[in-house]
Amino acid sequence: MANEITIIDDFGQNFGLSLLNDKEQLEELDNDQLEDLVYLIKHLKNGISKVDKELKERLDSGSQFKHITYSESKTQSLAKDDEKIKKAFVKKHGWESVEVKSPKQLKDLFGEKIQDDLDKVVVYGTQNWVKYE
Repeated sequence: MANEITIIDDFGQNFGLSLLNDKEQLEELDNDQLEDLVYLIKHLKNGISKVDKELKERLDSGSQFKHITYSESKTQSLAKDDEKIKKAFVKKHGWESVEVKSPKQLKDLFGEKIQDDLDKVVVYGTQNWVKYE
């Protein structure tokens, strides 16, 4: 594309936005180029979230824009810690209708005294995450 937004890093290397959507172009980047691009995008995400926050604050305060408005959507949820609802659902639908809290939520609710019970049932696993230095 001739007229696209281009990200330029500190070393003058250009990354066109079309690159982000093209798997083949991404695969052609060497590891150093990919790492540079990842950090640029990380900084862009931070800036974009600040812009989104500012927009929402202005909309909340009544500002109006030509092409941007708030839209409303409906959500559904249950009162999660309502004992009456839990008992009624368990009675009618069985234990599958309620969910046990996470170990952290249980510790927050009952304190360290629940740790012995948790030690008997908690399943531990691992998960990979990207670490930026």
